[in-house]
Amino acid sequence: MRIRYIPANPSGNLTAFVLNAVEAKARAAVAAQMMARCPEGFEQVGFIDEASLDTPLPRLDMMGGEFCGNATRAFALLAAGRRGLDETALSISISGAKAPVRVELDMRQGNAYADMPLPGALVTRMLGNLEIPIICMEGIEHAVVCGLPPTPQMAQAVLEVMPPEEAQGVLFVQGARMTPMVYVRATDTRVWESSCGSGTVALGWYLARMAADGEHGYTFEEPGGQLGVRVRMQGGRAVRAVMGGKVTLGEMREIEL
Repeated sequence: MRIRYIPANPSGNLTAFVLNAVEAKARAAVAAQMMARCPEGFEQVGFIDEASLDTPLPRLDMMGGEFCGNATRAFALLAAGRRGLDETALSISISGAKAPVRVELDMRQGNAYADMPLPGALVTRMLGNLEIPIICMEGIEHAVVCGLPPTPQMAQAVLEVMPPEEAQGVLFVQGARMTPMVYVRATDTRVWESSCGSGTVALGWYLARMAADGEHGYTFEEPGGQLGVRVRMQGGRAVRAVMGGKVTLGEMREIEL
């Protein structure tokens, strides 16, 4: 099978957008091969419905049916470029999100900021004597590990105490630095991501949840660069979170799988 794809780099979170029509049941296998064989070293793969690009709601499905904020904003920039309408905002339909996600665009600067789904709950689990906060979001849950160095052994131990979900993240936080690891059940992949949009929102929400009303901004140093989030608090709860930064898109390429 010859796969046509477009490489995207949203804040270091290397993503492949597949242009071929691939059946849902085959996407996990195609994604696994691309992540193993493509020279770009992709961390994740999304599948575009090309026919939807000219509609009011372009559609993107991630490799395991998960939600990804970085892929959402990169796809919005790609779709807007294809449409050629000089749009400054575009709503995207993406797997793992119940409602369309609005993305603010600056086509000249290559910036995209996604109006992200808010976390729905905060739960905790114990790992020995360590209490692990877990932020529950649409399509993914993120555990926060503060003050400990990121290691595969610790990440696996945290995954094992988390409630089973289709996608799970472990966020290692050391000051303003955040190192994300994401597990996707459908592809059985554990990826140390260069940046993580949903993880950035989860951590920003976690830090802002007890803050005063108003907008609170956070910028995290992630392995691939900086990623920012703005959380608006109102009446003691978060009512909006906007996440984003730079996106770079490449030219269409092909690979034989």
